[in-house]
Amino acid sequence: HYCYNYYIIIHIIYNQGRLIAMNTKRLDWIDIAKGIGIILVVLGHTLVPQVRETGFAGFLWIFIYNFHMPLFFFLSGYLFEKGLPHYTNKGKFILGKLQYLMLPYLIFSTFAYLFIGFSLKIPLLAKVLENGGYTSVGLKDAILQIVTYNNHIDKHLWFVFSLFIVFLVNILIPKIMKSKPMLIVLLGLYISKAYVHYYGILDYVTSDLLFFSLARIAFSTGNKKSINTIVTAVIFVVTNCLYSYFYVTQMPSGVLKGVLYLIRSISSVTGIMTVCNISKHLQNKAPQRLLKTLGMYSYDIYLMHAPFLVSGLMGILLAYSPLPTVICCVSVLVLGLFIPIVVSKFIIRKIPFLSVLILGKNYKNSTPINASNNLSHNS
Repeated sequence: HYCYNYYIIIHIIYNQGRLIAMNTKRLDWIDIAKGIGIILVVLGHTLVPQVRETGFAGFLWIFIYNFHMPLFFFLSGYLFEKGLPHYTNKGKFILGKLQYLMLPYLIFSTFAYLFIGFSLKIPLLAKVLENGGYTSVGLKDAILQIVTYNNHIDKHLWFVFSLFIVFLVNILIPKIMKSKPMLIVLLGLYISKAYVHYYGILDYVTSDLLFFSLARIAFSTGNKKSINTIVTAVIFVVTNCLYSYFYVTQMPSGVLKGVLYLIRSISSVTGIMTVCNISKHLQNKAPQRLLKTLGMYSYDIYLMHAPFLVSGLMGILLAYSPLPTVICCVSVLVLGLFIPIVVSKFIIRKIPFLSVLILGKNYKNSTPINASNNLSHNS
């Protein structure tokens, strides 16, 4: 009798262990989607203002920006909903996000202000920075800009700040943020940006909440409401081209501008769906290994590639190099993707202090499951 009870207990523990392992198993298609997304992020940052002066580059830039960052919020929302049953301690969850997102935000923000302030005193670098719109900032203004993200000197760090707030709102009121009425409210907030410029980081959060909540609903409904991949891709291209055309030529005013923002939201959603469908299709194809690697290091790449490695290098090459613009863009794209991976893999992730300070987590001491799962669940 006791042996039988012991067997039952062992069987239950074994099955729970299998369930936990299945729940924490890395999803290949999400890594692939993140790999595609981070390529678009770095490519978009190679298209600095000097490059965007040409019609096609300006069109390509806004075409990418219409959906590539909503993709990351959608993937984060999907994984948040997947792990929500395990987030029983909300305080611990929030502290974890503070470390993972806001600590790197503060470190990279501080470095950006110090580096740019120092570089503006060097004539050759000052010329490049001034062409990029950088000016010196006093200590008081720098602190205010970091805290609010209003006129922040490092334009790419909005993502980690906004993602933290989005996580915070969703963990505090998870049921409300997942409801369909709230989705309508969030869509209204998104369209309101056609007419209202919100202060600081709120200007980003008002858009990002929509895609995060949409992902949570999509996770709950599963594959019940799927749309043909080709149809989704066609809608994405048509709506994105329409919005991008008006953005590059002349943005309409009044009601038409709100309609155009609604079209942009459709473009973003169908763009997300297209990338996710492509990612699922590529799971067993040749490019998946490279894309998965880029996806697993997407947070590292995002934090380290801008503004100096990509935008800064592009500015220097355009100012002092005889190379054609296309060659400069491709070269900087490759460097911007792989230098952060090399630095992270062989230096930062091997030193606990650096991995916490720069990436918000001690990767060296992570267990295999937690280490592989962390980036996809938290970034």
